[in-house]
Amino acid sequence: MERTITTAQSEYYKRPADERYPTVAALVDAAEYDRTHSAERVYNLRDLEAVVVDAPQLKIGQPGDCPGKELRLQSPTGNATLTHYAFGQLARTIGAPASYLRTLPPELAAANLNHGLHEAAPVGTTANLLVKANGGTPVIRACTSETYGRVWDGQLFGETLRHFNPGTGYTLPPTWDGKPAGAYRGDRDSFLILVNGGSIVTDPTLRNGSTRQTSTDGSTEAGAMFRGIMLRNSEVGHCSITIETVLYRYICGNHCLWGAMIDRTFRRRHVGARITRDTMAELNTLAWKWTRRAASDDERIIRGLIDHEIAHTKEAVIDELKKMGATKEQATDAYATCEIKEQASPRSFWGLAQGLTRNSQESGWQDERLQLDQLAAAVLKRGAALVTV
Repeated sequence: MERTITTAQSEYYKRPADERYPTVAALVDAAEYDRTHSAERVYNLRDLEAVVVDAPQLKIGQPGDCPGKELRLQSPTGNATLTHYAFGQLARTIGAPASYLRTLPPELAAANLNHGLHEAAPVGTTANLLVKANGGTPVIRACTSETYGRVWDGQLFGETLRHFNPGTGYTLPPTWDGKPAGAYRGDRDSFLILVNGGSIVTDPTLRNGSTRQTSTDGSTEAGAMFRGIMLRNSEVGHCSITIETVLYRYICGNHCLWGAMIDRTFRRRHVGARITRDTMAELNTLAWKWTRRAASDDERIIRGLIDHEIAHTKEAVIDELKKMGATKEQATDAYATCEIKEQASPRSFWGLAQGLTRNSQESGWQDERLQLDQLAAAVLKRGAALVTV
């Protein structure tokens, strides 16, 4: 599905310094450290109690603003602080508004939590706590249900590094200053992008000089497409696990993927005991195909999208786009843009998607950009169904 993908760009801009890693190996080392210092404990909610203890200062994520006091969660084996995110999960478990509880003094917040833990929650409700040793008071990183299936970052990205490494041509993409970036991990989720900067697939629709890509070694080529892989995970239940392989025309220094085409997507909620096994099996399958698949296979798909027409006349093409949700102006503009800037026919699935994407890049409105990108993705998905039959 072809579009401008800003996922990695968003991560590049929003991640603070302490969530950025210079290499994938450094991210794996940090994740493995957390894993070996963490443990999962399942408790009936009636075995838990919110308590307030004396502390030099309030920790991040605790309710209220009361210097010298700290809210902790007491279990039969001891007490622990909660991260901001884990506190919100605990509040949701008992049906309490976390944002409101955070405004209360610690004693009042604890009283409300205890009412939910001991009185309001359904009988038999349990909490799966992920607790990390912290060189002092332990920290609860997550509060999930017993059905939660955890995939550890160290496992996922360690296996990714084994398959997608410089030896296979994959590296972290550089920024404008030439430094590698794209490996991120915080207390809620993690994200990784790896790219193969070599010329992998030729896009025969690019006019010479109209679009140029910069590879990781600093060279440029016209009319090429590159391969990449993006992964997202959360050890604490913040998001689903996602693995995407993509083809893209070029990646800029802030990691925006231009002219990108989703090759394959694997997405799973963190539910069930099989999730780690299923995820690793999918990663192995993707790695085998993505690092060994011949460029001719990808070029065959693109050529099929070029050769297949969405309709046979301009009027019919515009009508088909309108049926997919485009306005008449959007459909007409996409057709015209392809005629001017692409070698592919504006009646083809590939050419029409490129026209939509180019107009998206030039739009000054985020809502319109999203709509045009979604239309381009829908066009390519429809065309791919014909090509791969």
